Amino acid sequence: MTPNPLRVAYAYPFEGLRLAVQPAPPSAASACMSYVATAGSGYDRPGLEGAALLTAQVATAGAGPYDRRALAQILDRLGATLTQHIAPESAEFTVWGPAEAWRPLLTILGHVVLRPRFAPDDIARVRRQLLERQMREREQPSHRAERELLRAIFPSGHPYRETGLGSSTSVPRLTRTSLTEFHANHYLCQGGLLVVTASPSAATVAREARRLFRPLSTADPGPVLRFPKATPDGRTHRVELPGRSQVDLRIGGPSLPRSAPEYPALFLAEEILGGRPLLSRLFQRVREKEGLAYHASSQLEAMRFGGFWSVQAGTSPKNAGKALRLLRSELQRLEAEPVPRPELRLIRESAIGEIPLSLESSADAHELAVDLAYHELPGDFWERWPARLRQVSPNDIREAVAQGFDLRRSASVIAGPPAS
Repeated sequence: MTPNPLRVAYAYPFEGLRLAVQPAPPSAASACMSYVATAGSGYDRPGLEGAALLTAQVATAGAGPYDRRALAQILDRLGATLTQHIAPESAEFTVWGPAEAWRPLLTILGHVVLRPRFAPDDIARVRRQLLERQMREREQPSHRAERELLRAIFPSGHPYRETGLGSSTSVPRLTRTSLTEFHANHYLCQGGLLVVTASPSAATVAREARRLFRPLSTADPGPVLRFPKATPDGRTHRVELPGRSQVDLRIGGPSLPRSAPEYPALFLAEEILGGRPLLSRLFQRVREKEGLAYHASSQLEAMRFGGFWSVQAGTSPKNAGKALRLLRSELQRLEAEPVPRPELRLIRESAIGEIPLSLESSADAHELAVDLAYHELPGDFWERWPARLRQVSPNDIREAVAQGFDLRRSASVIAGPPAS
């Protein structure tokens, strides 16, 4: 039987570790695997913001028997790459390389997760990089608008409020002790997720997982996030950035978690509004028809415990006011008027058509598996997803927009030169 990468098998090597195994696409010559830990930026302690990101970046610089140079050399010999990604709820390490090297790749992943070295020179180097990224976040209109929008939507202490970069005062406070404590509390605990896209069976991968991740079997339960109520103030926040020629606009608010029954309709609503390149309303009206923006799009972050939405556009100072009004009018129209069925059909089939394209490589197929497993969806979710989208009606979209894209519970940001 031909392996089906749209079907993911769950296994439980031991209590506290979930394993999801996805068959590699038939034509793929590579394997891909990720470990997802309860170690996102939402877990940063007050005064030590940036700990989650610094911990993850330093972990990929040296772990187990490998210092930074040795780790780079073995990855090079294997023809592999190692990356990390920090989100508010989680930290994700991913290693990708030749299919026949899946065992050594999984071994490297185990070292990174369980045995990072936290070498002082690596900490100092990554700390400098974070401070440089903070400077760009403060001075670049797009990054600054994103930061200020999240702060306008979510109250102090909310896991989604900060971008994870920390501040110029918190990052210098992060010592080796800070990072080892964060690692012990958030990686050496139960609740981890291992996702493997490779040719071996789930039973074979589970045996390797039991061997490599055994220290987690006796660990304590993972940490718990707390969620103060989001209270967007409804105001338009202006951020003056002298010397910049472009204005970045943002409108956004809290939204629904991925598990919400309205999610399929909300997913299509976001695709119609600004998520589908070239076809979306924001692109067609704000950029193409009116010529008011260099870019115009939307974003929906539906996470495990909650989410947020945003629309954004980059424009000139003289067009900022009109472009902001157009963004708002498109949000209002999406709730007030049923989406014409031909438009819904076009967007929906375009989204469905992307799924087979994601199966052309292990890396793209792996992203589907990580998304499915993190949200604890059924193993055949992606097989049933097209049929679920085709059940969504224009009225379903209006009802989902009223809850997940509520303009009445939003805030706006204009970031750019003072003249804007």
